[in-house]
Amino acid sequence: MFNDNENRGWRDRALIVVALLASLVVLAQIIVILIKGEAACFNEGCRVVEGLTRVSPLFFNCLGLGYFLTLLLLFLIIKQQRQVHVVDWFRLLLLVGMTVEGVLFSYQIYAAQIFCVYCLLIFGFVVVMNILAGRVQVLQGAAVFFGANLIFAQLGFGPALLLARNQGLDSGTYAVRSCAKPIKTMYLIFSSNCPHCQEVIKALDRCDSCDFHFNPIDILQKSVLPDLKPTPSYYPEANRLILAMLGINEVPVLLVRNSDGFSFIKGEGNIISYIQLNCAKAAPIQQLGSSTLLPAPSGMADYGQVDKGCEIEKECQ
Repeated sequence: MFNDNENRGWRDRALIVVALLASLVVLAQIIVILIKGEAACFNEGCRVVEGLTRVSPLFFNCLGLGYFLTLLLLFLIIKQQRQVHVVDWFRLLLLVGMTVEGVLFSYQIYAAQIFCVYCLLIFGFVVVMNILAGRVQVLQGAAVFFGANLIFAQLGFGPALLLARNQGLDSGTYAVRSCAKPIKTMYLIFSSNCPHCQEVIKALDRCDSCDFHFNPIDILQKSVLPDLKPTPSYYPEANRLILAMLGINEVPVLLVRNSDGFSFIKGEGNIISYIQLNCAKAAPIQQLGSSTLLPAPSGMADYGQVDKGCEIEKECQ
């Protein structure tokens, strides 16, 4: 922009407007987080991506607000003083934005496998500002953006990721509830915003003969049950990848460790019935709908029919 005289006036004004508008949007999101305790989500993808990040949405948005305000300040200085070194810093900051957005965009494609509408809105602001900064800036921004996408495309975010990190069910465990003499070890894969998952978790209060591992598909903001001690670290993406490997796109899912592999049970009613049958000493024996519980064969087995659950990539009521 600074070397292009054609249409320079309106492009400069447009850049100021975009930077200001982006700052206001991010500021509004920060206010929502402070008031409600959670970010405003325009689709379920926002919750999914937010749940997979290791930092809080408030911190992330504060960084974004600082970024756009810094761009705005630098550009206003450039308009007044025309200092070359300030121009260089402005261009560099725009490229940093394209690099960061390239990484976040690629992560949504190859890891989360769902788009966050709010993230795409912020990405749009960064792209527009790079376009308004001139042809050279567009070429440089496109280079770093597609470079990040190219690298991400070569990385493994499926079974290879689990193997590379030596990740499995245990690496995705948020906390463990143990008993003195467990007869079974189980892994509950669940979502923090799934009401059917919460019903299953409530049922665990009545269980006294099984060890339960709690494996969320997102970052938990609070403990799922009293007296649970969280593990030092856990990876929700490991649980998502395991479900993807099994071809399952909903929660809750209970995985039961057997001597010859694992069995899995899907759905609120099926899981609660199975827990009552196998883990509550005083509970009556129950059937899972029209199916009968049998010894698990080698590998993965599905007990019962699909019951109430929440699709991973959709908001569940």
